[in-house]
Amino acid sequence: MRDVSLRWVKHLGLCVILTGCTTAAANTGSSQGAERVATTQQDLSVSVSHLAVSTEFMDLDFLPAGVAAGRFVVFIGDPLDGRVFAYNRFTGRQIGELPQPPGGFAVPFIMHAMGEGRVGVMGAGGLPQLNPFVPAAPLIYEYAYSFNLPSTFSASLTNIVDFSSVVIGFPEDFVQTPDGRILLTDSVIGSIWVAQTDGTITPGITPQTFDLHNGIPVLTFCPTMPEVLVNGVPFLFTGSTIPGVESIAVRNGTVYFSTACARGVYKFPLSILSDHRQPFQRAADITLLSPTPSDTTIEELLDFQFNAFDPDDAHLYAAHGMQLEITRIDTATGVRQVVAHDPRLFDFPSSLAFLPPLFGGFEQGISSMLVVSNQQERTPITNDAATMNSFVLPFIVTKVSMLP
Repeated sequence: MRDVSLRWVKHLGLCVILTGCTTAAANTGSSQGAERVATTQQDLSVSVSHLAVSTEFMDLDFLPAGVAAGRFVVFIGDPLDGRVFAYNRFTGRQIGELPQPPGGFAVPFIMHAMGEGRVGVMGAGGLPQLNPFVPAAPLIYEYAYSFNLPSTFSASLTNIVDFSSVVIGFPEDFVQTPDGRILLTDSVIGSIWVAQTDGTITPGITPQTFDLHNGIPVLTFCPTMPEVLVNGVPFLFTGSTIPGVESIAVRNGTVYFSTACARGVYKFPLSILSDHRQPFQRAADITLLSPTPSDTTIEELLDFQFNAFDPDDAHLYAAHGMQLEITRIDTATGVRQVVAHDPRLFDFPSSLAFLPPLFGGFEQGISSMLVVSNQQERTPITNDAATMNSFVLPFIVTKVSMLP
């Protein structure tokens, strides 16, 4: 899921089965345009590691995917209903909703802050179809928003980046570069595309042909997936197999990406995306930063984030979905550390976002992030080994505060 995983939307048509779920979280609106409310339980979950303190921050009554954070506003996606909700960072209450783009959101499961007062939302543009192959048509919607205390929220669509002119199997993530370009990953064909600042779409790293059997090995998907246990639940996805290039991030002139198939975190210089070689030749500059541990059967790093508010933090943070944890990778050495692990607070974490520091000294010097988990192992929407929903409700948004 991403949130973010290709398999997350394979059975999106089954979303009707979610309507039978009940939740302990409050729902104070009507069924039409219902307000999405985060509630606080009496017994809050807390997890402490040597690196962070993790606490239950918000409870949600819908299956979430994607999170982005501004100074006062947090955005969380509802991909099954095609909506993106805005919440007050301090109270957890819904303050609004992003207006629907033309034609509505098509699976809005990835979103990132693009500067204060700006947020980008990726719509997959269609479900993955491999046999016969049907390409997706991803769109990135850019919004400007404002929030005036205590409750006045407004937002407007300012730009749409359309990738439908190129062949994409299924998009997993996007990132904005410092110069304003947008990089988009394709987890099926195994590609990285570039949206130039004028909206033109150009190949970054793409295979020589778009035949599914002619992909770049380090980027494309694998044909099989072993059945594993996730949070004690048998987990399998046989439809799209193991995704290729998934999450992506950029810092200091280097692009980082993860791939479950090629088992690791890889990197390459950002500059090669505009050199004079053929797009498939640029793959020669991809190097392995951090391999998947040998004792891990399979992993998906479902979201990548650098702490944009701490330039001295050289770690890449990832939602380690199947392992029920947040992991960070040292970008100099590739060494991994578990930041936080908890089977309830991180029940298949899929999205994360660092919170901007506040003015006035509150939380000064403390880096915090929000983590959205969506229990992908507990539903046949994303788990072929499951025959019915077994969600532990409500869905939890966790706040992770890094220790000094």
